[in-house]
Amino acid sequence: MPKNNTEIKLLTKKDIDELSQKKEISGPVFSFYLGVKAGRNFVAEANSVITGAVKKIEASDIYSGSEKKKISKIADKIKEEIRFTKLPDETRSIVIFRDTKRKSGAYHIPVYIPSKLVIESDFYIHPFVKALEKHPRYLVVFLERDKVRFFSMRLGEIEEISEITRDDVPQRINVARVDWKGLSETRIQGHIHDHEKRHLKKAAEKTEDYFKYKKNGFSCLIIGAHKELAEKFMGILGAKSKEKLIGSYRIASRYDLNRIKAKSAEVINEREKKVEEEIVNNLFGGSSKKRAAAVLGINLVLENLYLHNVDMLAIGKDYKEAGYACPKCHYISSYLKSCAKCKSKMSEAGDIADEIIEEAIANKIKIKHLLYPREEFDKFGIGAFLKIEA
Repeated sequence: MPKNNTEIKLLTKKDIDELSQKKEISGPVFSFYLGVKAGRNFVAEANSVITGAVKKIEASDIYSGSEKKKISKIADKIKEEIRFTKLPDETRSIVIFRDTKRKSGAYHIPVYIPSKLVIESDFYIHPFVKALEKHPRYLVVFLERDKVRFFSMRLGEIEEISEITRDDVPQRINVARVDWKGLSETRIQGHIHDHEKRHLKKAAEKTEDYFKYKKNGFSCLIIGAHKELAEKFMGILGAKSKEKLIGSYRIASRYDLNRIKAKSAEVINEREKKVEEEIVNNLFGGSSKKRAAAVLGINLVLENLYLHNVDMLAIGKDYKEAGYACPKCHYISSYLKSCAKCKSKMSEAGDIADEIIEEAIANKIKIKHLLYPREEFDKFGIGAFLKIEA
């Protein structure tokens, strides 16, 4: 019997790069994406998605009889693996890659991707790459007296990308004991400050370069340093870097990657809370205007969705609502049992929020999942900003 709590790690760009290299792959290859929503039985949904995909394959002529048996066997293994998976915090999707000879990996990501099983000759990585492109990448600058380190942080993972080492200058000089080239203490300290200023200027120029080019993909800046050093650095930052700065934190000790990661995550979480608060305030403000700039509640959201009038969808933490979806044209309603488009009989949907998310993705509508409870907004659970006519 399989052990409980199947190991599942955060999917990173490095994993995707390795999967895309297609080394020693034995096809057909399975790529299984499972969107996870709070309060929903993800095991039952996984079984449903996998079973449906296998049935379609069994009814087709794409694979031989022996290949179909292999596919069915691997599908059962994935179901079993999902059954014994314990989800880490903030999981929005589970991703499993397999070929016919070995398990290639089970992962989680904090980004929602609609459930889908794809069986092809190589790994289907497009949904993750697309989600990754939309997820913020943070530039973390860690300042020390003799060194500045630059880190990239995304999806909870951090990696060092470069560093600048300062010229070798003493931190302090006791002129009563040492005659340093015959200079006075004032001149010595001035000399040290000049080196420090040049050091920080190089770091500021490097920071500006990271934001200068879109290909780097950095959305925000975080600074970690002693208070005095951080203040000096922020005083000489370029305009672009200052615009991207979302926060800083004090570090009492020297370089410690785990501490840098934890403190940076705190800044990101605080920023996320503020962004969410602003979104909710704007939703309520926009919905109260005579000419609505925003709407709240499932029915008004659906109405504007089908009028192609939604610019951004906002979904509350733990929001779930039953309704109906047309099996033919995917029309969604919270109450209609007959499709308003094709008049077909609607199927019951345990959570129409997921159906709406799929429609939003298909129509390239921005989606914001609120990670923190908002009592006033949670009474509605869902809202949308509307397109503004020029």
